[in-house]
Amino acid sequence: MADFKLAGSASARLRSILQVLVPLVLVFAIYQSGIWRVAKTKRRATTVLGRSEQSEAVQLDDLTVEQAGGARSYGGSGSREAATTGPRVKQQELAGDQPAGPPWMSEEEAAQRCHGAKGDWCRGYFTQRPIPATPPPRGDKSCLWGCNFVGVCDHMAGWCRCPAGWDGDDCIRRRRRPCSQLPRQHGFEPFDEPLDMSKGAGNNARCAQLCDEDIGYCFCNSTWAHGHQLAPPDARPGMPPVRRGRPLGFHCQPNKDDAGNSYPGFGPNDPAELWGPEGWCTADRPKYQCPCLLDGYGGPTCEDYLESFCANQCNGHGECNMGFCECHEGWWGHDCAYRTANATDSPGMEEGARPWLKPLVHTPAAKDPEPGSSRKRPLIYIYELPAMFNQVMLQYRPDRGTCVHRMFSETNGTIWVDGWLYAAETGLHEALLQSEHRTLNPEEADYFYIPIYSSCYLYPIHGFNDSPYFHGGRTGIRVHNTINMLIEMHAWLRSHHPWWDRNGGRDHIILQTHDEGSCWLPAVLRPAVLLTHWGRTDIGHASNTGYGADNYTYEASHPVWSPEGCCKEKLGDYPCFNPEKDLVIPPMASPMKYSHSPLFGNPAKERSILGFFKGRTQQNNPMYSRGIRQKLENLCRDQDWWGKHRITLGEGMPEDLHMGYSEALASSKFCFVLPGDGWSARLEDAVLHGCVPVIIQDGVQLAFESVLDFESFAIRIPQKDMHNVPRILEAVPEDRIVEMQQALGKVWRRWIYTGYRPYGALAKQYLRDKGAGENKTVIKEAYKSYPHPENDYDPAEGDALETIFAWLHSRIPHTRGPATDAPGSGPSKQRQGKRSSRKEGSGGRR
Repeated sequence: MADFKLAGSASARLRSILQVLVPLVLVFAIYQSGIWRVAKTKRRATTVLGRSEQSEAVQLDDLTVEQAGGARSYGGSGSREAATTGPRVKQQELAGDQPAGPPWMSEEEAAQRCHGAKGDWCRGYFTQRPIPATPPPRGDKSCLWGCNFVGVCDHMAGWCRCPAGWDGDDCIRRRRRPCSQLPRQHGFEPFDEPLDMSKGAGNNARCAQLCDEDIGYCFCNSTWAHGHQLAPPDARPGMPPVRRGRPLGFHCQPNKDDAGNSYPGFGPNDPAELWGPEGWCTADRPKYQCPCLLDGYGGPTCEDYLESFCANQCNGHGECNMGFCECHEGWWGHDCAYRTANATDSPGMEEGARPWLKPLVHTPAAKDPEPGSSRKRPLIYIYELPAMFNQVMLQYRPDRGTCVHRMFSETNGTIWVDGWLYAAETGLHEALLQSEHRTLNPEEADYFYIPIYSSCYLYPIHGFNDSPYFHGGRTGIRVHNTINMLIEMHAWLRSHHPWWDRNGGRDHIILQTHDEGSCWLPAVLRPAVLLTHWGRTDIGHASNTGYGADNYTYEASHPVWSPEGCCKEKLGDYPCFNPEKDLVIPPMASPMKYSHSPLFGNPAKERSILGFFKGRTQQNNPMYSRGIRQKLENLCRDQDWWGKHRITLGEGMPEDLHMGYSEALASSKFCFVLPGDGWSARLEDAVLHGCVPVIIQDGVQLAFESVLDFESFAIRIPQKDMHNVPRILEAVPEDRIVEMQQALGKVWRRWIYTGYRPYGALAKQYLRDKGAGENKTVIKEAYKSYPHPENDYDPAEGDALETIFAWLHSRIPHTRGPATDAPGSGPSKQRQGKRSSRKEGSGGRR
């Protein structure tokens, strides 16, 4: 028994020794084989991605890490990608999701879809392996006081989104917007003194009758037969008016007071036209008609209810109140895409009572996925910002044709607002809300989109009334207040959510659509991916605007309102556009804007015009267009470029050129791409008519120029050589012109947004109509120039949206890792910007 115990003890000791030694031997063997190092490299790939792309690029598909000073390869080819486009991301597993199946496309198919791309940034998007689709998250948190009957509860966070007239995380505080006759001269409250017509017009919000202080708009008084009658004082908050009444706006204001004293500067109308026996406010059939400008108001007397614009039309599960979604029970969110924990999916109003909404509602992110379904990266989460940063701007706008890319007709049909230059602000937002790349779960997002309507605030909101102001009050010009708006939004993001700080903001996306909007993005937002129309690249830049209110280098301060001033410290020392992390994108317009182009199935024109430009030149405004348009117009006129070379530049057409703008573009070999007051849409006009772009604007990149091979289809002429334009263009060989035209024919769809479903449906209908209504043989025989017309293609393929998504996909690795200073600025500048933000962001709205 004793011997047995001894043997057992020795055996136990031997087992203990083996338990220690065997794992050590295995670890050593694995290390020697390189497997451990590969796994370690793969784990490092998700943490090292945040470092500067100039010094390091990570390729997740072949586990290659390239560093400055030499490359270390762990399997794979070890090939280096183009420096300006970053590493290619293919078949990656960035957030722990396992791919759900084979690659989306083959390498050969991807190469076809990526025609014209510089570097290898594009193909990884098409050859990625889709990942499993997951159900959207539900929210079960309640909001204090039920958002006071007026707001929409964010059931994930437990705070409210408030419409115009209300404020706070519970929508308890009133946010009045009186129709101020004059701008305030002191204090922090809007001007709200009794009307005195002798003081003049002041603001456009002036009102001689009844002001709706939720939105700051003038209506006929409630005492008139067709006046605006508010809900009774004892009604619960948010109750609609008893009678909407007829709006007046600033177009219908009296030019006399009650005593008959004349004040023509206050308004254009004789009082009898407004409230006489047959007046606008009193008669059932008034003799004088005021314009119906407010969204949702229609009919001959502006008393009919029309559908209002809301992004994604509230997913069919909410009422659109002039831009603000009032979600139905069980639904919530900016576009009512989220459901509460106990709500079931159900058809929206687009499937029943309001069929006109069906083409405008599409929310795949809100649906529970079918078993086995998958999705593609990038996954984009769209912030639920306070409505003051977007939807309330729409409620405040005095004209429904501003701030939006579409609106409703009197019969609730769709009107495309292609004349609004900043249409991408709502258009891209809606396209992302409807995209298959949208996710409702921020924890799985590759990117975070910030839907702030800064261009809408800058115009028409700012200056129409004495509120809202962001931080600086009346001290600064409109661009100063818009900068403060962006800083306050950034402060809200950081105080309410963790995602900005997680990667230093580099996985966030912000859009700046205004003329020089990319130049006045605050320093605190510079780490984000900037989408813009203005690709100015120089550092130490100053504003080139011809309009004083938009001059972001103009300084202004006030010892009480704005002691920190504006804008040097707020903006920092950054280029307007950094091609290493930002992207210039095309402005947004429907296919109707280019429906006469030969690329949309129309017969090709003989390109008999050598060079063409028609647009404003503003000879009395030397800052406008950097003086480029003015100088070229003068050269063209003084040296008779039209008579000698068939080149026209200016505000008008030559006397012997009898054709419209679109036809002239389609009849030209070269079209000039010149700046406006910042960006202009002339590149898109040229490309979408098959006209070779001639770019004359130094130090400015055009839409997609950083990622596409512009040299194959465009010409750049330095500003110093403008006087040589005829000689330069006439020296281009005819076969080279044909090559560039043919190259345009392969890439032109990248400048249209037909991947946005309503635009795509419009393009398909147009192509069907052209195919049915015209003899295709005639069209084919009508080839008189290149590129050849197209009338059979999928509008969703190869468009601007697909280009943006593919580029974002390639940039995913560069958005990961710890926070670092944004490229283009030293650490001290960045730190100064952050200190400034915290101080400025605390000022609040006034």
